[in-house]
Amino acid sequence: MNTKILSAVGISGLLMAGGVLSASASASGYDLFKTSVKKTQHVNSFTANVQASLKDNDTVIYSVNSLNKENLKADSGSSTVSVINNGQKSNVEFYNNNQQSVVKSSKDNKYYVKQEREKKWDDSKKKHEEESFSAQKQKDIEAIFDALTKNYQDSVTSKQLPNGNTQLELDLSKNEIPAVGQAVMSFFLKNLDQQTGEKVHEGFGPLQFADLKPSIPQLVKNISVSRVDLKGEVNPDQYLTGQKADVYVSGTDASGKEHNLVLHISSNLDNLNKTNASTIDLNGKTVVKVQDRHDGHED
Repeated sequence: MNTKILSAVGISGLLMAGGVLSASASASGYDLFKTSVKKTQHVNSFTANVQASLKDNDTVIYSVNSLNKENLKADSGSSTVSVINNGQKSNVEFYNNNQQSVVKSSKDNKYYVKQEREKKWDDSKKKHEEESFSAQKQKDIEAIFDALTKNYQDSVTSKQLPNGNTQLELDLSKNEIPAVGQAVMSFFLKNLDQQTGEKVHEGFGPLQFADLKPSIPQLVKNISVSRVDLKGEVNPDQYLTGQKADVYVSGTDASGKEHNLVLHISSNLDNLNKTNASTIDLNGKTVVKVQDRHDGHED
């Protein structure tokens, strides 16, 4: 699967990887969803609007709104991201083109520019080309998802929308959520400190990437996924153009405080195969060149 597509499509990657919304109430609906996911993975360019929020005990502790433009053929992209994290707002612009990455945040008036080494760029392109699954591997993966979702295929509803698109929806209660899903979520929340600690100091100037990530309460006991509501929207050309997910999780932290978390994610894709990434003119701007780092050393 193309990781750039899945990162923007977002929920389709979650659905397929988790083996949850890989079915519909009828064989035709099931085939439509799988066809739309596979077809969307192979678009050459797209514009994605992605929004997300995280509530803790009915209080919004994190929200993000981003507009992303990707042209995979030209290997270029641009994003504008607005994040509110525990009441602190950050706006960030990202540009990527011609082996050059540019980052501009609302933290200062500087543009941070990183030029990729040619060998690293070639290695990255090669890795990107190798990400696509062979036809046989794709078939094997589909068979696995078919087996994983066998008991949930009758739980998904589909309906025609006024705009001509087809909506697929799966709403699972606690008792219907697969045990593997409960186990994965529990493991993730119990090990948050290990997942975020390694890269906490990465960033550009005053912008730290940790500022853009949600501070999720670390739950240690009684972790339970109580509800999952997933929606997918497929257009007449069989592209997956709209997605929404609401995930409800509860548990207690080390101090014994109970948390009821609600994660909401939505994404919309348009301008498929017609998108050109935005560019930035650095003339007259305050530019800071950023050195590439690996293994703790500058290149």
